[in-house]
Amino acid sequence: MKKVVTTAVLLALSVVANAQQWEDMSLEKVEPQGWIMEYLQTQKSGLTGHPEALSYPYTTNLWDGEIPRMGKHGRDWWRYEQTAYYTDGLIRLGYLIDDKAMIEKAMAGIRYTLANPLPDGTLGSPKVDISWPTAVFFRAMQAAYNANPSKEMLQALERNYEAYTIEHLAFRRNIISLEGLLWTAARTGNKKLVEKADYVFRNRKNYVGGDQKHRDSRVTIEWLSAEKPYNMHGVTMCEILKLPIMLYEATGNPYYKHLGVTSLERLFHENELPDGLFTSSEWTRGRGIMHSHETCDAVDMSWTLGYYLQILKEAKYADRLEKIVFNAGMGAVANDFKSLQYYSSVNQFICTGTSNHNKDNYCSTWMAYRPTHQTECCAGQIHRLVPNYVARMWLRSKDGVVAALYGPSKFKYDDDFTFVQETSYPYSERVTIRVEAKQAKKFALHLRIPGWCEGATLTVNGKRVREGLSAGTFFTLDRKFSNGDRIILELPMKVVRKTAHGGGVWFERGPLVYSYAIPENWEKDTIRYANMNGKYPADDNAFPCWSLTPAGAWNYAVAADAEAKAVVTSKGPRLRLQVYPIEWEFAKGPKGELLTPDLPVAPTAQGKGEYVELVPYGQTQLRLTVFPVLYKK
Repeated sequence: MKKVVTTAVLLALSVVANAQQWEDMSLEKVEPQGWIMEYLQTQKSGLTGHPEALSYPYTTNLWDGEIPRMGKHGRDWWRYEQTAYYTDGLIRLGYLIDDKAMIEKAMAGIRYTLANPLPDGTLGSPKVDISWPTAVFFRAMQAAYNANPSKEMLQALERNYEAYTIEHLAFRRNIISLEGLLWTAARTGNKKLVEKADYVFRNRKNYVGGDQKHRDSRVTIEWLSAEKPYNMHGVTMCEILKLPIMLYEATGNPYYKHLGVTSLERLFHENELPDGLFTSSEWTRGRGIMHSHETCDAVDMSWTLGYYLQILKEAKYADRLEKIVFNAGMGAVANDFKSLQYYSSVNQFICTGTSNHNKDNYCSTWMAYRPTHQTECCAGQIHRLVPNYVARMWLRSKDGVVAALYGPSKFKYDDDFTFVQETSYPYSERVTIRVEAKQAKKFALHLRIPGWCEGATLTVNGKRVREGLSAGTFFTLDRKFSNGDRIILELPMKVVRKTAHGGGVWFERGPLVYSYAIPENWEKDTIRYANMNGKYPADDNAFPCWSLTPAGAWNYAVAADAEAKAVVTSKGPRLRLQVYPIEWEFAKGPKGELLTPDLPVAPTAQGKGEYVELVPYGQTQLRLTVFPVLYKK
């Protein structure tokens, strides 16, 4: 049963420091449909609904009490950070698919945390001396608050942030507590909290002292502004980069906007991969396609981009967000949502317990599809990926509604008015928005025209809108909407060939990157690897660890003038591409481990050309995305 909140309380709790921000709303107002609902149901029947498959610490009480430590593996805060990730994904999935058991499981931890503050008013375990895990857990509380606004929750959060000292907030990832602090201040009107956040972020360098050598304390205004290329832990970068934009929204200081925008652009300019995410095999590595990214970063960066979208209201942030989710994010988890990778790559020809070709944890389990991993963070993060995409699909503006991200769904504006989005986007070009209303309403509907889309068209009840559909903008329909209104947005998706850093080419269509899905052999991997610290799935049959090896050719190149053509099949959109077999073999580790190789130098065709189908990157496990180009004598 939903908590009843009086109108007076709702008004008191809705005070926002800058009412211009596009606000995300209760996930209970959004009803996923079509492929999104299918994906979320698969997520439920997969790892999200079976935390026992994830192994420790997901087999504990989560935040509903103290989480026991298992052995000597990891630090005390790890188990709280990791289960906080999972709890956030769990509660958001529960709201979206109306699963009350999932919601209650998450709420049990939220209630316990709020009911058991430490003597100084802070929230979290007394065994953990940093607030980073609570900064993560805040996001689950945020989702709960959006569904059922609670004055008591806001008061508890306010006491928590008031108790944090400047020295505490400046220390390592404690700085990420500014996210929840600023969110809370916007709803309570507590200007002192905003002043505290502004001060600690501007003066962080003066408080970290000798700890500045630690990666998480190093990221200061001075460090972000320096001309030296970024060399930083991926998750730390994702988390830090939301703060300047949130501070800009809270203080109005244009310098924070400049810092956030330029720092984000630099991160991607220096490190972006073809699937939209930056390299982050723990640390940023540059743009070489042999580098991988951590699955955590697909989730964290898409979450951070949501703040850029909501505060700056620019379409390019939604474009980047969807590209990361549909490609890098979905491409790191198996199609049945029963296993995932810790590291994933745009080209990966083998995924086994010894196939990690990255410098970090070389020749280990980190690129295998497994339900449990040596370090457990990615296994907690993956549950947030698509629920957080859905959370930013529909936003509330001061003058109406924003259709920021597309996908099949219903959005309940109020009890008398619903938008129905009928589409299979991103697998189709047409987005139809239908109105179901008991009475007409006049407001603005902002529609995103993606930056990759040229020639978008819009019709309203069959009448063509002829002006204003510029790529990379939001188009505003300001009118009275009535029951039965039909808005049709056509977003032509052109096939684009792109050149990778260091050579090779790949192909995109709309927000999707396309890959050759290498035929696969799936074999259960029952080896107990030493790096796993004794952890393995509770049920090796239902949720096994996998060894994926190629069951067909992958050694293909394309001609210098190769172009892919879009084709429609019963399985969805595909690209048709002519390829040529070349000499290209696996790389090998020190003990003969088979590894995905780098692109060959000056390859030549070893046979006649043949045509293959490319599929959306996010639907692949073993894949060839960046093709070598034949050497032309």
